Amino acid sequence: MGAGSNIVKIMNYFNEKFGGTDFLYVYTEANNVKDPYVLRQMKKIGDYSKRFDTFGEPSSITDFLTQLNDAMENKNIIPASEQKIDNLWFFAGDNEYISTMIGDNNEDTLLQISTKEMTSSSLDFAITEMYKFIEKIPKKVRTIELSEIEEDEQLEYYQKLAEEIISSLVAKNIEIENPERLKEELVKIAETPNSEFEKDTKEFVEEILKVSSLEIEDLDIASTDLFPVFANYIKEKESQDNLLKELMENLTLSEDDAIYLLEGLEVSKKIVQDREKVRFAQSETERLIGKNLTDEEKNILWYLMDEEIYVPDDNGDIKVSFSLTGIPVISDKINTSLFRGQAKSIIAAFIAVSIMLMLQFGSLILGLFAMIPITLTIVTAFGIMGLLSIDLNIGTIMVASIAIGAGIDYTIHYISRYKNELKKRSKIEAMKITLTGTGRAIVFNSVSVAAGVFVLGFSEIQMMAVFGKLIGSVMLLSVIYTLALLPILLNSIKLKEEGKK
Repeated sequence: MGAGSNIVKIMNYFNEKFGGTDFLYVYTEANNVKDPYVLRQMKKIGDYSKRFDTFGEPSSITDFLTQLNDAMENKNIIPASEQKIDNLWFFAGDNEYISTMIGDNNEDTLLQISTKEMTSSSLDFAITEMYKFIEKIPKKVRTIELSEIEEDEQLEYYQKLAEEIISSLVAKNIEIENPERLKEELVKIAETPNSEFEKDTKEFVEEILKVSSLEIEDLDIASTDLFPVFANYIKEKESQDNLLKELMENLTLSEDDAIYLLEGLEVSKKIVQDREKVRFAQSETERLIGKNLTDEEKNILWYLMDEEIYVPDDNGDIKVSFSLTGIPVISDKINTSLFRGQAKSIIAAFIAVSIMLMLQFGSLILGLFAMIPITLTIVTAFGIMGLLSIDLNIGTIMVASIAIGAGIDYTIHYISRYKNELKKRSKIEAMKITLTGTGRAIVFNSVSVAAGVFVLGFSEIQMMAVFGKLIGSVMLLSVIYTLALLPILLNSIKLKEEGKK
């Protein structure tokens, strides 16, 4: 169908706006697909797929969960805590999309990736790279609670945490020249207590008050009145008892209200400390990789706040597997099978035709010379396809077979006539007569056949149009190589017919 077809227009619209009409599916099986580790690996696979032009946007339950977590905690990530994941599922309720994306007993789900192109080369490359990436993901892990590990033993697990952050950044197509250096820096930041990132600046205090805005408004307090009291508490590192006293005296709060506000401020202070830690990690990461991180990439650094670490272990209680499926995978398998079969067929055809030519002409060298124009025709045809970015498909792959069929016909006619003329004339005279006689007939034949095939180039079916243009070009290439090279090659050897004139 041509570009003006309504169907083609709709398909192009879907490719542009929605990333394609076909989907590559990553079928995920686990003992519990709601496990944070499983969800994070699905998110990572989806991020990795975005680097390929042949794929559009990925979609899975992780999108819903990250957006929900962002709304609740201002962190656009999959939480590492099972409890937090359960809370997110609770808020999801009976969401129809979520329920249809998860199998029975929460043991399987799908990550779907829209596919823009179904051509062999780009699709095959993308799927092959996806397989390689998935293969690197640990399929069995166990959960380590940092709170249950002695402080001097936590270094090993912080390293695993840093590795997960780096692999997630790499999945987003970020080039890291020195991952080991970045790993060392991330481990150092992870080891540093969050309280070390506390600041006594105006901005730091204002951010805490902003996070505590609900508690402040609930008590009908002006932030400007609270600011000097809390800023002094931060700067002088006073005790909570002193702050409680200051709140009661300076803001005329009851003891219960002061305790309520104090608890809210302390929670907010920890939140802002976490933010400062992540901001520092962001600045160090950007310094080491030499580029600024996008908002989506920055969110990965929130993994530094994880209290649960997932460690590869063959005896781990979390098991997961990923399989690629869908129309793109089937198409790729079919195309690969066709190409391999075609390659074998071409090799077999070359050998068979060479042997027949040797027997026909009674000469090993003449048989090999006869194959040179055919070989160059095929090489040139595929070279032009590469330069013009014409993909191999079911139609274009037949070019080689037709080139052999057409080329061998011209070669046999030319050499047979030359050998017959050589019995009666000298080489030069025999060559002239062959070129003006059989050569002219070959040219007329190839031009007429090519013209007939070129008509297919006007077809509204794109594959048929490309096929017609390629075959027509191959016919012309074949006759050019035959008439340009065979005279030179034949003149370089002595045939037995020369002695019979």
